[in-house]
Amino acid sequence: MLTVKNLYKKYNKSKAIASNNISMDINKGEIVGLLGPNGAGKTTLLKIICGLTIPDSSEVIISNIKMEDKTRLKIMEKIGVVLEGNKNLYWAISVLDNYYYFGSIKGKTMGEIKKNIEKYEDILKTKELLIRKVNTLSMGQKQRVAITASLLHELEPLILDEPSNGLDIESRILLTNAIKTLREEMKITVLIASHDTDFLRKTVDRFIIINNGNIVDEFENTNITAEDIENKYKIHTNLKEV
Repeated sequence: MLTVKNLYKKYNKSKAIASNNISMDINKGEIVGLLGPNGAGKTTLLKIICGLTIPDSSEVIISNIKMEDKTRLKIMEKIGVVLEGNKNLYWAISVLDNYYYFGSIKGKTMGEIKKNIEKYEDILKTKELLIRKVNTLSMGQKQRVAITASLLHELEPLILDEPSNGLDIESRILLTNAIKTLREEMKITVLIASHDTDFLRKTVDRFIIINNGNIVDEFENTNITAEDIENKYKIHTNLKEV
């Protein structure tokens, strides 16, 4: 599904190495967590995978398509992305209008968009939000709406950058359950970058630890706690066990 080989990115102004010869594989239907502190290189890696940032060198293959200048736009059209921040939706219009807008720019008909809204709204608990303007929603509701909008094109992998930021406990549980259901019912592959160890521990199948632009370790999400990870990898976690 997703392969990254020898990815290297250095920012010229700061001379900081954001990604240092990173390689990884993610299988179809896997939920993988990229865990590391702020500034570890997680977001840069995601943006390179999405085609938004150009690496100095790398080989990125998504759904058997190698990312090159001539294929970059094609790959970008195949990926569902929700980046950190408030730029994933138009706040002044309704949730439904956002869905129709983002679906239409990807070439979907109104009928196709409506069908896909119905497919995902129960999983992501957004049905009751359709007529509300985005600027009236909570952080958790905005996050679930943004994920729904990114999936209207029936794309994968789904890439999420710090999705639990600013969410209360109830919203975090809803998001974890939604991500797991997307994988179980739709076989969607999900890559999540976060410094929130507890959220990832409850959500992902596998961890990839990243720090200072390097992959430090990879391991399955079995009997492990946030405290175990913090102690072993010296990563300051966002939230302790709850």
